[in-house]
Amino acid sequence: MSQSPIEHTGANLVFAQYDGWTFPLHYGNVRAEYQAARSSVGISNLSHRGKLRMTGKDRQAFLHRIVTNEINGLAVGQTVYACMLTPQGKIISDMTVYLREDDILFDLEPGMTASLIETMDRYALIDDVEMTDVTEQYGLIGIHGPRSNELLNMLTSGFAGIEPSRHLSVDRHGTPLFISRSYRTGGQDYDLYVPMDHVSDVWQALIRQGAELDLACVGAETLEILRVEAGIPRYGAELDDRIIPNEAVKERAVSFNKGCYIGQEPVVMMEHRGRPNRLLAGLKIDGERLPERNTILKKEGKEAGWITSAVHGQADDGIIAMGFVRRRYLNIGDRLTVEMDGAQMDAEIVGLPFYNNG
Repeated sequence: MSQSPIEHTGANLVFAQYDGWTFPLHYGNVRAEYQAARSSVGISNLSHRGKLRMTGKDRQAFLHRIVTNEINGLAVGQTVYACMLTPQGKIISDMTVYLREDDILFDLEPGMTASLIETMDRYALIDDVEMTDVTEQYGLIGIHGPRSNELLNMLTSGFAGIEPSRHLSVDRHGTPLFISRSYRTGGQDYDLYVPMDHVSDVWQALIRQGAELDLACVGAETLEILRVEAGIPRYGAELDDRIIPNEAVKERAVSFNKGCYIGQEPVVMMEHRGRPNRLLAGLKIDGERLPERNTILKKEGKEAGWITSAVHGQADDGIIAMGFVRRRYLNIGDRLTVEMDGAQMDAEIVGLPFYNNG
């Protein structure tokens, strides 16, 4: 079982486990965690997320050739979101890509690093590239909320913020830190990468310095609520090998101006043909019980789609969800039926996101 060196405390702290890692599910008060991330600042331990490092002189051209978004046009210090597809255009991984001076760093969903390396390695026949799983070499701290800049300035003495899709490296008392804008809650988010043997010290420094900012530690349960409210798709929930980018992440993940990449033809054909037969939508569900992923949505007895994520919303009361709805049934304000264990609940189709930071 892997665990970052960060020591989490709290009388009602609850842990979760995934892919061999242990991390906080919540610290005992989801509402307080949520309010901090929306109104002041919250920090989260994301060290269990996958991290991949690509080196070699052909790394940028190689990656450009196999993923959905523009890579060749990036300059050092820029960040882009992209997907790796099957030849049929289905998503087998999403990724955030950081172009750095000496390498390319990838942020991945937990447990995805080994399979992505295996997939990309099949295409690196004559390319000078090397891929290394660095998940256990770097701790990752998420910083969320409108006072994130203040907290990072306290930590690094001089931090003035970063524009979206940018990253930078700084030194803190001899410890190299890598900071990037991220996209996790729909608000102001940063990812802070720290060498694993220093991540506990940095975490404790953030807690001490953030006390005057009303900082709270934020667990995975709260992060999931924030993500769903913001309408942000996640691999393993909204995204998997049934989905092509046009159905959920076209605007963020796909460049239609670049050359060929793996799975490009189905993506371009669907773009030229018009809207996909199904799209990701928001749902407000009547009832108390959270529907599980892949719960079927129906309209007058006919299958209309399925649910991908559901949470108890904090911005509004009640259950909110994301799911795929067939085009013929996708009308804002219309109602669908959620069926679970013989019981039925109503679901209203709404636009995404549920929460808009303005």
